[in-house]
Amino acid sequence: MTNRTYRSTYPDDAGTRHISDIAVTAAGRLVVGSAADAGDGGPFDSAVSDAGRVTISATGRVRVSLAASPTVLGTYPQYKIEAVECLPDSTDTLLGTDDENLGGYVRTVSFCGA
Repeated sequence: MTNRTYRSTYPDDAGTRHISDIAVTAAGRLVVGSAADAGDGGPFDSAVSDAGRVTISATGRVRVSLAASPTVLGTYPQYKIEAVECLPDSTDTLLGTDDENLGGYVRTVSFCGA
């Protein structure tokens, strides 16, 4: 089993879930959503980051390598990203929010490339 501790660089206030969702690209990049949630009425704050890599050895052993300084790919003030999904054979990423009393949204960005 591989375990690593991850702390997002943004958001970083109290109430931050450092990983609200995670996706692995076809090339093995870890794309992580992080979200701060002050309650059902917000305010919310989120980011999507390049957190590192996943590799699988020839013997099937999984290795997780976290970036020393994760790269923030995008920030989303006023939204609580709780879903990150890489679309097959695409660089497109679906981001889903659950903004509690304020509803939810789905948007497409291009974070799932190599």
